[in-house]
Amino acid sequence: MKMNDACLITAIFCDDIRQEVGNKLSFMGCYQGELVVQMAPITLPKLCVFASILTPKERPLKSLTLRVVQDVDIELARVDIPKENLTVSSQILDETSTRTILSTAIVFAPFAIEKSTVLRLMATTEEGEITGPRLLVKVAATKESAAQSASKPKTAKPRTIK
Repeated sequence: MKMNDACLITAIFCDDIRQEVGNKLSFMGCYQGELVVQMAPITLPKLCVFASILTPKERPLKSLTLRVVQDVDIELARVDIPKENLTVSSQILDETSTRTILSTAIVFAPFAIEKSTVLRLMATTEEGEITGPRLLVKVAATKESAAQSASKPKTAKPRTIK
């Protein structure tokens, strides 16, 4: 969770988001900061980002764009939230609430991993840019290095028998 002045942005990175009976969401295979694969390149069937932005109810958002950025500058997804959605989200149903919340899911299906990288959620509002949570994608080995190590003959260490 990151904060910029009064706005908070959160993200859940996971394998799947499912709509359940009773208007509930289930998050499958949640990542806790790191996604580790054994080798690259590899393609995951799906990677999901559940993004939420919270603002004080006295300062509702006037504009919102969410982006998922790879490394520093590669934009993988961009979601421009329509103004009418911002208006609906700012209508507080619970008078005791201090914040409004707007959430959305961003789904990559499939999701290709070529190398170790960083995915970051970013939000741009009328007040500027908010840097959100990140997911470190780590590759244990590339297919080429795995193939090289598999092709190298293994030499036995000499043992001394007493």
